[in-house]
Amino acid sequence: MSIAGLQSIQQSLQAQTKTLKSEQTSSPGFKEMLSAALNNVNQLEKESEAITNDFIAGRTDSIHSVLIAAEKASIALDMVIEVRGKILDAYTEILRMQL
Repeated sequence: MSIAGLQSIQQSLQAQTKTLKSEQTSSPGFKEMLSAALNNVNQLEKESEAITNDFIAGRTDSIHSVLIAAEKASIALDMVIEVRGKILDAYTEILRMQL
């Protein structure tokens, strides 16, 4: 095979490598997605607590907003608990695999 043929193959491989690297950096990984979800749940919990404290202190009369914020936080926490359970199930299944 000629050197020119090898150079064209090398250039093609380099172009594909650059494409793969750009695709990898553009999509968030599992860790980032999980971290963002946990931060979202934490933020909803803080908002619920703040609205509840405002209601208790008499700064707001809207019981509806208190209940809605509490339910949003509860649903988000339930989702995180379910995801955690699924992750643990997958982990135990991987541990049971024979090599």
